Amino acid sequence: MLQLLPIKSSVAARVAFRITLVVALLFACVAPQPAAAQAASRVRADTLTLTLDDVQRLVVEGSPTLLGTRQETAIARGALRQARLFRSNPDLALQSTGGARGSARGQLQLTLTQEIEWAGQRGLRASAARTGFDRAVFGVRDAGRLTISDASVSFHRAFAAERRLAVAEEALSLVERLLSAVRIQVREGEISKLEANLAEIESGRARGRVLSARRAATNAELELKLLVGLTPETPVRLVGDSTVVRSTRFGDPAVDSLVALAIVRRPDLAASAEAVREAETLRALSRREAFPNLRVGAAATSAPGDARLDLGPAIGLTLPFFNRNQGVGDQRRAQLDQAHLERRATLLRVRMDVATAERAFRAASEEALEYETSVLQRAHENVALLEIAYGAGKIGLSTLLLLRNQLLDAELGFWDAWLAQREALVRLEAATGVLTPPAALLQPLDPAAVRMRDSTTSPARITP
Repeated sequence: MLQLLPIKSSVAARVAFRITLVVALLFACVAPQPAAAQAASRVRADTLTLTLDDVQRLVVEGSPTLLGTRQETAIARGALRQARLFRSNPDLALQSTGGARGSARGQLQLTLTQEIEWAGQRGLRASAARTGFDRAVFGVRDAGRLTISDASVSFHRAFAAERRLAVAEEALSLVERLLSAVRIQVREGEISKLEANLAEIESGRARGRVLSARRAATNAELELKLLVGLTPETPVRLVGDSTVVRSTRFGDPAVDSLVALAIVRRPDLAASAEAVREAETLRALSRREAFPNLRVGAAATSAPGDARLDLGPAIGLTLPFFNRNQGVGDQRRAQLDQAHLERRATLLRVRMDVATAERAFRAASEEALEYETSVLQRAHENVALLEIAYGAGKIGLSTLLLLRNQLLDAELGFWDAWLAQREALVRLEAATGVLTPPAALLQPLDPAAVRMRDSTTSPARITP
């Protein structure tokens, strides 16, 4: 009959036990993909899978803030329609002179007149409203640019938070398995109580790290859902690219080339140009509105005791004695100066945004590449060396914990650098206007569509 020997009774058994333990632990640390695949297989059937492109599309279609901003074009379209109308309605007046004493009735006069702006005021007013509509369109596109940028950054933060949580959970699983083995070794007298306490402390730190990472991942996911327009209860699964970006759609151009690209594409700069033209048109309109307007029409008069009506023309003229638009003229001049200054400020902001984003992307790329090529690679090499050294009994538990924490810090540091590079890339694309959505996607919703969106807030209505 085969009899099992105690672990401490055989040196070969102790060495085999250590090697088996370390191989299992290190494999769990360096190869978390199977665990991630198992977690993905347990995803709920109604989970909404989101990629970066999905987030950018959904935020344009469903962001409540952007949907409200899109109504600016509808407001401007209404102002344009109003500007094309005649400013004054026809004026109908009935006058009676009163009859002489003893007369049945006096003379009656019916007058219908229409005020006419003859100096081109209506055309200038329509031109200013048309420019205001174009400015609103560019403003909505700029809001779309900023919204897509924020949503993209939020997606990368949520994705990185999930990966950090996965790393922390793998580290916790490793520590718990190690702790179980350590407790056996303490009972067998192979390690000291001091080393066992170190393993217990490390287990508590790992659990706290998981709780912190889970809280950060939950907050990042809720922020993403808020920007996209999803309810907090909607289950989502993020699918992203975990590699470091080594090239962009810009290639490697100089900052001046990126600034030139931004000047052409940035909608806020185009909106500032439209604001200048609108202010110039309104200033010209303020001068024209000081001109006297004509009143033309017809008058019908009936004499006492006569059933006939005498028809004749009615001509009038407004006299700008008291109101010559002095205050409006001063206001429009100040608004024109303000529009010029705001355009200059916008141009400076565009240049600063591009320069800042380009430098940030270069610095973050260097950091992320350094982590990927040097830090992680050497950390995994240390894992292999750790396996050999611990299996041969050349290092103790404290050294094992130290090197394990180095690997953990390296993986978490990589995801921090990865996130910094992705955020910098999004900022660079937003600064150059690449993320600007086309105007066709930012048309205002009609009231029926808005009511339909308000009635479809249940997660069950979301199609995966």
